[in-house]
Amino acid sequence: MLEYVRLKPGRGFRPGRAALYYSQRLVVHPGLRSAVTSCLATGISLMHPRTEMLAQTRDQDAVSSRIIASLKTDGIAILPKISPDSIAEIRRYLSDKDVVLRDGTKTQRERVPADCTIADYPLDTVLNCPHLLSFANSPLYIRVATEYFGCLPTISTVGIRWSFPGMRQQVSTQGFHRDNDDWRCVKLFVHLTDVDLDCGPHHYVRGSHRTRGSLFTRPIENGFVEKTFGRDRIETVVGPAGTAFMGDMYGVHAGPIPSDAPRLMLEVGYTVLPAFALNYQPLNISPRPDIDRYINRLLVR
Repeated sequence: MLEYVRLKPGRGFRPGRAALYYSQRLVVHPGLRSAVTSCLATGISLMHPRTEMLAQTRDQDAVSSRIIASLKTDGIAILPKISPDSIAEIRRYLSDKDVVLRDGTKTQRERVPADCTIADYPLDTVLNCPHLLSFANSPLYIRVATEYFGCLPTISTVGIRWSFPGMRQQVSTQGFHRDNDDWRCVKLFVHLTDVDLDCGPHHYVRGSHRTRGSLFTRPIENGFVEKTFGRDRIETVVGPAGTAFMGDMYGVHAGPIPSDAPRLMLEVGYTVLPAFALNYQPLNISPRPDIDRYINRLLVR
């Protein structure tokens, strides 16, 4: 769970960060955002050439090409499922770990208040989670993000979050919205529990990433989404634990409150630049020679 920096005048205000963050927020036309992304990607590629890990076989090329085509057209792509053994190992690791509530309180998973609808695992817990960095740095996902951006991606967010049944939203992301973290952002999501229609499955409006955004980050009403895009454009991602997908987060999406059973989700965000609204303090973890230093620089020393 990453903390935010202060982007408005006051104690701790970061004017440089604010300028970089709001510069991309002010550009809402998708064509202009793509043009800026291309320019940034060209510069990044000159400083950080693509790595050997992006080499692939013909079969791998077919899989990545399908995913990239789906991202470009629909903004969302279903990925190959994750091994059940890996999911089980992650769940065992998390079984005795504390979660963090919205007010910063740490507590055991079993002691989460009845009115709580969302809780995250701390960043150090997430980064030391079995398979997490391997998933985040999977050659397939890095390859997809690289081709989609035009340069090596930056892993700017990682998280593992519980969503619990409840009656009211605790965060705006539980309603329809667009992410404004960077000029372009794709996120990897992995179900760590079985997810059906009663578990608050992820909703994504196909094709909405290619439409004009808004200067404001407030939630978008369900009725407006259905009227503007059509109910048939809303894709609902359900599936057993291990179901994985990627989405362009400028598209309209939601992680609604479960109506019956809780949902546990792993999330990794890939961006062109750092998400300047976030306060990065890279952590020391056990040596990982298999991960790229540039791609992981914001989170891992």
